[in-house]
Amino acid sequence: MPSPTRLQCPDLHDLSSPPVVGDLCPGYRVARWDSPADLAPDCRERLHHILRDLAARAFAADHSGYWRNRVGSGFFDQISTLALILGPDGVPVGWGGYHRHRFASRRALYLDAAGVVPAHRRFGLSAALMARFLTREVLAHPLSPTYVVLRTRHPAVYSAWRDGLGRHRVHPHRERPLPARVRRLAGDAAAWLGDGPRLDPDTLLVRDAYRMFDGDIYGVRPHSGDERLDAYFDREIGPKDALLVVARVSAPALVRILAGRALARRSTGRPPTGGRPRAATRDGGLRPSVPTGAGAGGLIPGGRP
Repeated sequence: MPSPTRLQCPDLHDLSSPPVVGDLCPGYRVARWDSPADLAPDCRERLHHILRDLAARAFAADHSGYWRNRVGSGFFDQISTLALILGPDGVPVGWGGYHRHRFASRRALYLDAAGVVPAHRRFGLSAALMARFLTREVLAHPLSPTYVVLRTRHPAVYSAWRDGLGRHRVHPHRERPLPARVRRLAGDAAAWLGDGPRLDPDTLLVRDAYRMFDGDIYGVRPHSGDERLDAYFDREIGPKDALLVVARVSAPALVRILAGRALARRSTGRPPTGGRPRAATRDGGLRPSVPTGAGAGGLIPGGRP
């Protein structure tokens, strides 16, 4: 069983609700809270400062106002699971979390904000954390699909989910109309987020989704390396806009993806980190990743900011 103790970071000592700690990938561990609402006010404030500082480093922009508003609006009471990625020295180097919800009467996970600081991005940490989240939640309900919902304005985040899960499982898809169920689910999610009137039901673009930010979201405008996709994001998605992404994940599909990634990494001599799905190329390799601060879920404010 993972240990809830042995935390080296002083800011994580003596918390009223200690996290469960386990290995994430070689050299890194994850500290996970499955009931963040149990944290006492002073402990919440400590984690608030950690999240604020990590976000500033991950996105090269000041997000202090955003995090102050999130925490003041009940962030720790709303989020279902919160996790910190701990580096080799035990200091947090990234974070992520999600909300369990039902949209259009379907089980769903809404991915909250996620990121990794620049010095630790090349190790697939956000990918491994997202795999951990999906494995816990999707495999707990193997007989029916789980929908993953996120907001992002980062083209690499959208591309990774689409390429990894398969384009037919990830929406929106510019070449195909939205299925009715996805349209209803997206509408419910947007209403829950307070974005209902700003959602385009055909494209799933959310105008002014990041209105809670005083300044820039990213220090540098994000790109994926896919010229067509980057051009679409540059042309259609403004500085404070987002794309609402809906992905359908089943237990068999998730098992195939994780097994394929493990085999691909083993064949290239890389340690298995699990994680954000990335499609195999025709020669059996992996599509090159694009380093970002956004994590597997991108910058996804979540939970009625």
